[in-house]
Amino acid sequence: MERTYHRPAWSLLIFGSYALVMGMVLLVVPETVLPWFGLVESGGTWVHVLGFVLCCSAYYYIQAARSGSRAFAWLTVHTRLAAPLVMLGLVLASKADVKVLLFGVVDALGGLWTWRVLWLEERMGSSED
Repeated sequence: MERTYHRPAWSLLIFGSYALVMGMVLLVVPETVLPWFGLVESGGTWVHVLGFVLCCSAYYYIQAARSGSRAFAWLTVHTRLAAPLVMLGLVLASKADVKVLLFGVVDALGGLWTWRVLWLEERMGSSED
């Protein structure tokens, strides 16, 4: 049986896949990516724990996409649109390199995509493809 996804689910599935890849990188080999963003892995476990948490988050996104959970999709819009503001705050507080803003931009673009398809489906009265 072939699975069909509604439009918001595609945005969750793709974002969840991105989060899974990033989580695995941070969990297993953070020293290969962190220097690109002006971050230095200090040998502590925090970045590996963050990678695991990101993998867990990715699991939620992917499962919500598979189940068609619009409620979860709406909740992700809120947090993903907040991401660039948090990243900007870290940069302005000199806690992070300006390149970290890229993560916030990716989150916000994903959040805007999900918001747009949810809004369009509600406006058109369509709940399933």
